[in-house]
Amino acid sequence: MTKLWRFIRKIIRNNPLKVIAMRLIILYQRRLSRHTCLYEPTCSEYTLRSINNLGFLLGSIVGLWRILRCNPFSKGGYDPAPENHFKVKWVY
Repeated sequence: MTKLWRFIRKIIRNNPLKVIAMRLIILYQRRLSRHTCLYEPTCSEYTLRSINNLGFLLGSIVGLWRILRCNPFSKGGYDPAPENHFKVKWVY
């Protein structure tokens, strides 16, 4: 019975969509990104941190909102990703 609970906890902790999304963002950062973002951290790093801290759905929405704000008419600057201070755990 305890093996079953460990397996269920592992599945819940490592949400497959979250892991896949984070891996795709890392692949984008390493292979395709030109590092020309007006904000600090970059939009891809912001989205990566948001997905990690807030979960797949909410983190994706927050990251998409940041990407929409990043345009030639914005000021840019320092804009940290939202954090859940009680539940920060890196997956990759």
